[in-house]
Amino acid sequence: MHPSATAYLECPDGCRPPLETRGAPSEDGSIQAGEIACPQCGRSYPIADGIARVLPESLRAACAASDEEVALKRGEMAARDAQAAAYDRMWHLRAFGLAEVPLTMLFLGLEPGHIALEAGCGTGRMTARLARRCARLVAVDFSIESLRACARKLRAAGVRNVDLLQADICRLPLRAARFDRVVSCQVLEHVPTVASRGAAVAEFGRVARPGAVVTVSAYQHSLLTRGAGPKSGMHEGGIPYFRFTSRELRDLLAEALTVERLTGALGYVHLARCRRPDTGHD
Repeated sequence: MHPSATAYLECPDGCRPPLETRGAPSEDGSIQAGEIACPQCGRSYPIADGIARVLPESLRAACAASDEEVALKRGEMAARDAQAAAYDRMWHLRAFGLAEVPLTMLFLGLEPGHIALEAGCGTGRMTARLARRCARLVAVDFSIESLRACARKLRAAGVRNVDLLQADICRLPLRAARFDRVVSCQVLEHVPTVASRGAAVAEFGRVARPGAVVTVSAYQHSLLTRGAGPKSGMHEGGIPYFRFTSRELRDLLAEALTVERLTGALGYVHLARCRRPDTGHD
């Protein structure tokens, strides 16, 4: 993580002042080991292997699971950690990406000067491609093993303009109105409850600049996909999912964003291009 990340970081537990980074920069200027501290509440968040672990208190290992939503999220975190090594060997994801990635990039419209957020980067299926199109990319996921796999890919590709954060997309440790582009691919369907899906979309809108493009894809529920399984349930290992009808996804996104286009052309997922409304207050 680069020390300049303090320009957009904030405490995920409700404090709003900027966070402070502590740790000696390495030769490339990044902090590989250290911590992030909140001067208001006194909490600190470790940086290890260049990844800042900025989870809210409820998802930290030392805390008891206080409700069903937290328990579901922790279960998925464990499942994602366990599956991280095998995830990139899933041939159908690579095949589907041949159509998904170009259309997502077209909807997103990244430009060289943009600061972008990838909300739910996983093992980095799209991260390097996104990073090469913008000035700086913040890539967030709550699976630490997935983030480690992503970091390895970025190092191998020589990509150095990415800050990796372990965080919850429903409570992003990011300051409001900081990002020119926000993208979240095949993540929203795994957010476990109606309320938490609404919170995630609200966070996408909060951290985007007024007028910024927000691109979201999510599982599709239609005549074409009904053979793939029930509308909602659990994938193997404890990963929840929910398949959206076009109306359900549009209504969810419209709670915080202006939906400009929503397509089911990819068949397996919906892809939406949205904008953060320019309210004139930011």
